[in-house]
Amino acid sequence: MLRRSALLVALAALPALASADENYFGYSYGSETLPAGANEAYVWWTRRTGKSEGSYTADDVQLEFEHGWTDRFQTSIYLTGRAFDYSGGSIKDKSTGQAKSLDSGLRFDGVKAAFKWSLKSPERDGYGLALYVEPQYSSLSRGSGDKGKELALETKLLLQKNFLDGQLVSVYNLTLEPEWEHEHGEWKKELYVENSAGLSYRVAPRWFAGLETRVDMAFPDYGAREFWAWYAGPSVHYAGQKYWATLAWMPQIKGAPVDTARSSRLHLEERERSEVRLKVGMNF
Repeated sequence: MLRRSALLVALAALPALASADENYFGYSYGSETLPAGANEAYVWWTRRTGKSEGSYTADDVQLEFEHGWTDRFQTSIYLTGRAFDYSGGSIKDKSTGQAKSLDSGLRFDGVKAAFKWSLKSPERDGYGLALYVEPQYSSLSRGSGDKGKELALETKLLLQKNFLDGQLVSVYNLTLEPEWEHEHGEWKKELYVENSAGLSYRVAPRWFAGLETRVDMAFPDYGAREFWAWYAGPSVHYAGQKYWATLAWMPQIKGAPVDTARSSRLHLEERERSEVRLKVGMNF
């Protein structure tokens, strides 16, 4: 009985022990970093579906490698790719208004690097606080897959608070991302803003179930807002000793501006009806 009790306690504690840079959510980040000398490699796959008309599917793939330099600082490098399958007017040429179609396999998109500093730990300090900076280069348009050049600098403020001895995890992220897109021989700038938050509860040893929400906004030339889109949905996380996986579904709840002929509540020009994201990782 003592052995069984000790084993159950150990299994229940595994997710808390493996919480350094734990990916509880598909979109929101926790505040913790990898321990010094630790490494992590993982794959992201995101499927985006549904526009205001026609058929639209896009797949975003990322390969990431992370390294912890100290217990409070880690770096990452990403290779990214995109695949598209759309027709029937879901994407239209901006200059002519004519419907476009594309059926492409996975193509190389770009590279990213990330730097994460943990300033406060949810375990040691009662709450987590971290700063995140990610310069990136992309060669394919997110919506249409057209060739181009885009530079961006994604910055995040990450907050985390754990409850019930780590059984319940809450996070909030504020993202400010200036972007520069090369189009028709000139560079155009835009400010992308995202607010995201999530709650995840340990429902069984190694297993977390949660809810996540985010609001996307874009401001061309740092001026008036171009659009906004609100997403919310469930997430499931499995935390193994060496391997982990997270699955999240994010349907769009509301957005603007809308095309009333197609939808009375969703913004479907720059964003999609639904997103599904799977992340699988390995610690070593």
